[in-house]
Amino acid sequence: MEQQAQILKSFLTDLERQETVAEEAPNGIRLKSQSTKYRTDKTYPSKTAEKQENIKKNRYKDILPFDHSRVKLTLVTSKNDTDYINASFLKGVSDSRAYIATQGPLPHTVVDFLRMLWEYKIEVRPTCYLTFCYACMSF
Repeated sequence: MEQQAQILKSFLTDLERQETVAEEAPNGIRLKSQSTKYRTDKTYPSKTAEKQENIKKNRYKDILPFDHSRVKLTLVTSKNDTDYINASFLKGVSDSRAYIATQGPLPHTVVDFLRMLWEYKIEVRPTCYLTFCYACMSF
């Protein structure tokens, strides 16, 4: 029983420390600095997003999907289609691909956005948090 109490105290102490760190960083600043660090250190490459033919599909120059977690499109509707969309899979409680985070489509990426919705059978539930919008999907 004493060992369980010690484990619980340790867990609560760690949780409080994490909350303190999160409160010290203004909303979004910590996430942005971490993303910038990953990009500059090439911890997680974004080579596909940086290709010349895909740059115009990115709404923002500094928000790119990492190659290991990006959504790949396979449904082809024309010879000009590629597998690239600025979207990433996000981990959920029980699945490593529970959600997709994406940017709002640009006028010339609406078809890609619709291809993604169709291909991944996404149930759209627009929810905005800061400047990020999420579409929920169920497999």
